[in-house]
Order: sequence, then structure tokens, then C-alpha cells
Amino acid sequence: MTYGLNQMFEEYFATASVQAAPGDPRPVFRLSQGPPSFQFNVAPDGSVPFVGTNYGARNASWFDPNMRMPYIMNWSGGFQWNFAQNWLFEASYQGSRGVRLLNGWNINQIPLDISTDPNVLRTIFQSSQNYRPYPQFGTIRHYSNYGDNSYHGVTFRGEKRYSYGLALNAFYTFSKAINNSDGDGDVNDGITFYNRALEKGRANYDIRHRFVSVMTYELPFGKGRKFMNQGGVLNAILGGWDLAYTQTFQSGPPFTVSFAGSPVNYLPGGTRPNMVGANAVTPDWSIGPDRFPTQAQVPYLNAAAFEYPAAFTAGTMGRNVLEAPGLTWPQFSLSKQWTFFERARFILRWDMNNPFKSPNFGLPDATFNRQNLANFGRVGTNTRGGFSDIGTAQPNHLLVFRLEW
Repeated sequence: MTYGLNQMFEEYFATASVQAAPGDPRPVFRLSQGPPSFQFNVAPDGSVPFVGTNYGARNASWFDPNMRMPYIMNWSGGFQWNFAQNWLFEASYQGSRGVRLLNGWNINQIPLDISTDPNVLRTIFQSSQNYRPYPQFGTIRHYSNYGDNSYHGVTFRGEKRYSYGLALNAFYTFSKAINNSDGDGDVNDGITFYNRALEKGRANYDIRHRFVSVMTYELPFGKGRKFMNQGGVLNAILGGWDLAYTQTFQSGPPFTVSFAGSPVNYLPGGTRPNMVGANAVTPDWSIGPDRFPTQAQVPYLNAAAFEYPAAFTAGTMGRNVLEAPGLTWPQFSLSKQWTFFERARFILRWDMNNPFKSPNFGLPDATFNRQNLANFGRVGTNTRGGFSDIGTAQPNHLLVFRLEW
């Protein structure tokens, strides 16, 4: 798991820049000759002295020598009830926990509580490199067992087994996923290394509510079915059609609001705005009658619920405390097959994604800027999914012809 060329091998990684003197138009070297020779000054202990004064650009990684093996626990339980012929009800619980997962934190951050004196804090802001724990380095990425996640979910499922040409399966899941970083081995700078609990919150992939139903139905027309139970041309055209329909409803993913344009200064590190109102999300939100331009949309977020943090503070808003718009996504399919000879058949299928043109909006603009609120909290042109991905807001048709033998 590497997130950069020299993440795991930087102690053996060095670069040199060969360039012409200012004002010299001649090429530095020709490819046929190769670059000129150069030499690194290697100390007896094998290290190479840092050349220059920009220590903030001198980054390093440190892998915890006491790192433990991460592990994941899973558990589940449930029951089924066959309450009628061909009908089944199921309730199940699933849980999981990831323990001691690998994450990387910058341990060379300036502590937020380094001082409460405004004059001292202004001095630190102006020369922050001198106040890092290790001022001769910039970012020191420490990889250790910082990660942790958990999932708890309850699912209720109803099933009608195939009978009379109809099969139905529907389930609803209520769940919650919590973590402090979304990627295994991911880089997590967060608010501050010294209080990593501030990053505990809903995972980016947490979907609180999800309902999915799948129905397949053999239309009762054609040979072997209730109506038009005969062969011939009529059966070849109108008989033997199968219908499938899938409906998905789910709540939106969580997201975090950031900010820009603050008139005051902050220490290096992560910052989030303050939440000063209970209704950060517009109640019963809809995009409004005008989708274009973006400024004409009804904002999903209420700008009055956010404020800039005071100088040299990190803000009070947590990670992933807001939820994006949900999703409504139907799918429809109509198919028929014709059998030729003994082993050959031709299949025609018409698939539709989002046939009712349900709008599925993406994340709203989540950068709070008091100086420019024209786009803040509005979804703009953001929609969910790609051409045929789950949640695509664009209806599309797929006509499939297939020959099997």
C-alpha cells in the first residue's frame, strides 16, 4: 500500500536537478551524451545532508517499529419465518469492527494549545516552521495502528418465491458505519494529531437507510401461459415476454463543510467552520423551479448556520455530520426469447435506467465563504452515478440482441 513513489523507500530515494545557468540558452546536455556527473555528499552513517533552507519541503515518513497486525471481526445473527406458502420474512443483524488499521498522520504539527497569547500566536503564524516539534522537517508522516472502524446494520427482508409467474424480493437496511479515516493506509491529517478523536464520525460510505425491491413477472400471454396458450405467429410476437423491475430508495452519504475567505489567521492544520444553528440543512428541501443558473437554486445548506472560527481555533463542526440528498432509482427490463432448432435461441431485451427521470443530485457545494455565497450549499450540476451506474440521474435505454447456441 503506497500512496507515493517514495512513501516506503524514501531512505534510499534521492533526486538531483540539473539546469542551465540563468540566461544561458544552450541545452544542459544532449541525450546522446547523457547528464553530467554529480555526487551526493554521503555521511559516514549513510545519510545525505539536506541542501537548502526550505525545511518545510523536507518531508519524511516513519513506520512505527511497534506496529501491530490489523484485524477485522465480523458477527451476525437472524431468523426466517415462512409465514405462508411461497412467502418468507427474514430479519438479520450484521456487525463488523476493524481494529488497529493502518493510517498515516503528520506528527510534525504545531499543537493547537501551544499558546493562548494572541501576540505569541501571531508570531507563530508568521514563522510556523520554527515552532514545529521537529523544525528541520516539514511533514513527518507516521504510519501506525491509528485506524478504527465499525459497522452495525439491521435488515428486514420479504420474499415471495416463484409462483404464478411472479417472484418478489424486497429488503430494507438500517445501518451505521463509523470510522476515523476512509482508506486503508490512507493519509489522515484531520484537525490535529494530538486529538485524533476529532476525526471519529460517519464513514463516507455510510448509507443510513436503504430499500431495494426486485420483481420478475412472466406476462400471462403466450404458449404455456394463462392467455393465448397457443403457438404460431401471434405467440411469436406477443407471447413469452418477461418483465423485471427494480426500485432503490436510499438516504444520501455524509459530507463535511470546509471554509475559505476568513478574515483572521489560523495555525497550520485542518480547520472546519462553527455550526451556530440547528437547521444547517434546509427543511423539506427541493431544488426549486429554476435549476439554472446555479444561483437560482434553492440552497440545500443554510448559510446562516455557519460561522468562521475565532482566530487560531479549529472550529467546532465535526467530520461528516451532514447528509447529502438521497437517491431514488428505478430500473425496468422487458425481454423475450425465440428458440430455433434444438440448441439455438435468440434473445431480445430492452433495459431502462431511471425511466421516470427521478432527479438524483450529488453533493452540494460545501465550501463556506462569507464573501461569496452564490454557490454555497447548492448542488449546481452535480448528479449521482455515470451513464448506467446506480443512481444515475439521466434516463437511458439499452436494447440488447443476443444469439446463443
